Amino acid sequence: MTTLTLLLLVPLAVWRIYSRLKRLIVRTKSELWRHYAMTSVMSVVLLVMLGLLVGKWIALGALVAGAAAGAALGHRNLRMTRLENKPDGFFYTPDRRIPLLVTMLFISRLIYRLFEAYLHMHDGLALDPDFLGNPVTAVLVGLVAGYYATYSLLLVRWHKSQKPLPRPIDIFDIK
Repeated sequence: MTTLTLLLLVPLAVWRIYSRLKRLIVRTKSELWRHYAMTSVMSVVLLVMLGLLVGKWIALGALVAGAAAGAALGHRNLRMTRLENKPDGFFYTPDRRIPLLVTMLFISRLIYRLFEAYLHMHDGLALDPDFLGNPVTAVLVGLVAGYYATYSLLLVRWHKSQKPLPRPIDIFDIK
């Protein structure tokens, strides 16, 4: 009975995660420190995963393939992003489809792992300890890290190529 309940709750949880992510992908102020931070964190994730997967050649190849696909998706999504240079700052509005797809694929893998852990715990079996060495996990980690690192790096490049627009003079603002 509890497994059936869990199976019914998983789609609800996925829908809630999807709807929250959808609300997060909106017009955002472009701040260089955030783009640098995202690029750095995702690059470190890729380097750590590369270090962990040395010797596991199939998973390593999957990680590299996922990172390459993520980088290609990052380039594509930047072309579909609305970039704005306004007097009050730089703004960008990403197309929602690609980041939602990439993030939901990764989250679905995590939910699958939690469900797998639940079933193994219920049956009294040991869980496979090499979750990161699994090629499916490696390709999805590479996809997420490659996408967000590339997208953030391209936003840095765009931001630095723009000249800030001057603020309009407000004659009623007396200082």
